[in-house]
Amino acid sequence: MPEWFVQGGIAMWPLLLCSVAGVAIVIERVWALQRKRVVSPTLADAIERQGSMPDLKERVKVLSEFDRSVLGERVHVALSHASLAKHENVEAVQSVARQIVGRLERGLTTLSLIAEVSPLLGLLGTVSGMVHLFMDVAEHGLGEPAAISRGIFEALIATLTGLAVAIPALTAYMYLRRRIELLVLEMERHTNELLTRLYR
Repeated sequence: MPEWFVQGGIAMWPLLLCSVAGVAIVIERVWALQRKRVVSPTLADAIERQGSMPDLKERVKVLSEFDRSVLGERVHVALSHASLAKHENVEAVQSVARQIVGRLERGLTTLSLIAEVSPLLGLLGTVSGMVHLFMDVAEHGLGEPAAISRGIFEALIATLTGLAVAIPALTAYMYLRRRIELLVLEMERHTNELLTRLYR
């Protein structure tokens, strides 16, 4: 480990764990929330054009059976419940939608926790550094700047590291939340369009 990391004190190891976990969550969520994985362009286009050709309803059904996107899952549920009353079908789709949103938000609670805990860990390191500072002053007096600077360095490094972990984590959390909201809204629009045309 770099010397500055070791000199940062006890808070540096949990901060390192937070940073690794945060990066892993962000990479996994960015990959999972690619638009093509959530809203299949082919399926969305077929839903929007449904009704202009007699065979498009069947085409949407076939596409949903082989589509691995999240929208495909919702469309498959809507079509498989097409024999029910509209309000029952809507309830079935909404039930699946709640499960889907939970899957899309996987890891975001942990990312939010990292953004909130990291500054506190940095503060813990700051307090630890100040304790070492006063211990060094009590032991050596003010005549040895090198001994005194150890506590100051520990405090500053811990504070800086805590903020350096928290700020990107919070930014990524807000970005991913907004992306999920937009994708869910788009899926709802396509699903509502399908349900409206199913019960004309």
